[in-house]
Amino acid sequence: MDGSGVTESRSLRLALFGDGAWAADTLVRLHDAGHRVAVAVLRARPSDGALGEACTSCGVPVLAPADASAPAFLAALRGYAPDLLLSVSYNQILKRAALDCAPLGAINLHAGKLPFYRGRNVINWAIINGETEIGLTSHHVDEGIDTGDIIAQRTLPIGWTDTYGEVLARVVAALPGLAVDTVNAIADGSATRCPQAHVAGTYFGGRENGDEWLDWSDSSEHLHNKVRAITHPGPGARTMLGSQELTIWRAYFDPNWPRYIATPGQVVGREHGRGVLVKTGDSTLLVQEVQVAGEAPLVPAWRIGTRLGVNVVAALRAAQDQLTALERRRS
Repeated sequence: MDGSGVTESRSLRLALFGDGAWAADTLVRLHDAGHRVAVAVLRARPSDGALGEACTSCGVPVLAPADASAPAFLAALRGYAPDLLLSVSYNQILKRAALDCAPLGAINLHAGKLPFYRGRNVINWAIINGETEIGLTSHHVDEGIDTGDIIAQRTLPIGWTDTYGEVLARVVAALPGLAVDTVNAIADGSATRCPQAHVAGTYFGGRENGDEWLDWSDSSEHLHNKVRAITHPGPGARTMLGSQELTIWRAYFDPNWPRYIATPGQVVGREHGRGVLVKTGDSTLLVQEVQVAGEAPLVPAWRIGTRLGVNVVAALRAAQDQLTALERRRS
């Protein structure tokens, strides 16, 4: 199967739960393959308008429940009589009452090589962990989180300098084809089921505010991976330069660079037009592009000896001194 159409199989009536460009492209590709998306279920707060626009273009009705377990929503969903539920980047867990709304149950498209990389933000986590490939998996939905039987799986490469935006674009381009191939296989009865090895699996929680801060005592490889994992369209890695908060958009580490002990966070070299070398816990990191809030991004050219990050002991002592001075004034 190549995702181009339904051959010698029946077309399926689908309810597509999703968000973003990959769900929008999946809807169009399913329509072109001869399947009917009877209804699309959008996030209550979509990340963008891509899926809604695709629904308008294809004449697909839309639901956007705040709670995908609410009886009123489930009644509306059953009214569309779907054969199969398909989830592509939907943010609510589909519980048993929802799964029972379609005779063929539900399948999910996940950007992780299950049973590894279950959970959320797995593209970011795969890059942070230095993976050289990312998996794409179609699997049945059970009452766990990304634990259902695997139908099909593919992998895409992750290069040493690939950023979040580049890997995301690769996944967005490849995932709709896997979705269509999976639906075609279910429709013609050729789909297989492979139970996951649950003991060997890994799970990742969503990334939150504060997770983007850099610890300069970490290794250069870890910092290199973290910067590229959360750069555009992510929030960017953060550090401090004196009292200024900085976003680091681009940085680079060569594993052949020397390893030695010195002060983490200190600028130890300058490369004209390319950035500055900052000492890490084991080597150095070339910081190539930074931005102060409200200003344009730039290539840093800080003097050697400049320190990034927060000296926790000094900060605590300064806070203690301020507190002591305040107490003296009050007394």
